Amino acid sequence: MTLAGTPDFIALLSDADSLQLMLFACPDGVIATDRADDVLLYTGSSELMFGFSPIEVMRQSVRRLFATPDGYGHFRSQLERDSRVVNLEVLAARKDGPPFIAAFSAALIRDRYGSETGSVIYIRDHSKMRAIESALRDNNRRLNDLVRTLNHVAQHDQLTGMLYRGSAIEAAEAALLASGLNGAPFGVALFDLDHFKSVNDSYGHLVGDEVLASLADVLKSAARQDDIIGRFGGEEFISFLPDADLESVAAFAERVRVAIGDARVQVGNEVHINVTISAGVAAVPTCADSLQEAIRVADDRLLLAKRHGRNMVVADDALQEKSAA
Repeated sequence: MTLAGTPDFIALLSDADSLQLMLFACPDGVIATDRADDVLLYTGSSELMFGFSPIEVMRQSVRRLFATPDGYGHFRSQLERDSRVVNLEVLAARKDGPPFIAAFSAALIRDRYGSETGSVIYIRDHSKMRAIESALRDNNRRLNDLVRTLNHVAQHDQLTGMLYRGSAIEAAEAALLASGLNGAPFGVALFDLDHFKSVNDSYGHLVGDEVLASLADVLKSAARQDDIIGRFGGEEFISFLPDADLESVAAFAERVRVAIGDARVQVGNEVHINVTISAGVAAVPTCADSLQEAIRVADDRLLLAKRHGRNMVVADDALQEKSAA
């Protein structure tokens, strides 16, 4: 191997034919200009990139290879300031086509006295690279959209559009942690449709699904923006209410109970189904020190509502004490 600086290498550079062969083999466009920025050398891949033949650009200003005056001005000002330009991306002109993105690198040529005598410029077509980058961005955006869709499907019940139990509790844990920083209360309401099995047995599961979807709509309408609602399982639903004390969450559950009782689910043209709902409520820290404990308390109170006639909201343990007595 012959290295730069050795006699053989210097001899190669001194051979005009060899130098010309090297320039034509260069994958970048190679252009040399004089002090007035007129083209003196136009080789490498220049003709392939710009579409101009050598005779069309030789002794012409190099600025005609820039698609915009601003692009040339930016290139020239940077070259004068730093004596070099490295991978400056600007729009380059194409003779028989639209402009393309090209990276210009250049260095000033000076004589022994430091006076500028011209410049040498290397140009690389970046349009394909930018097209690939754009395609990758589009693919990444579509992939991210798909991931978001799959994540939403994994977290939400298809019938009601509500969060699944685990996802709802996970979101509630995060909300409780945030509200705990200022000592705010945190309410929990657990709902269960009354005698739902009889609806499925009498009208079929499709009608039962309509009833469940109807309940979900009522809960969504009653919830505030920051409330978290989810399908707890079967015909059970849960609501988490940040900044809601026991009295507030009980009032919320009562509004839902009344709304469900007033709702009518139409079956066919004539039959309308009326259902009721029972609820148990709790709050942190009034009834429990943790979210899981509050859910357990709300569940116990929901069972009390079921045992004492249904279609009611239980917000304390008075019924349990009454039953024990």
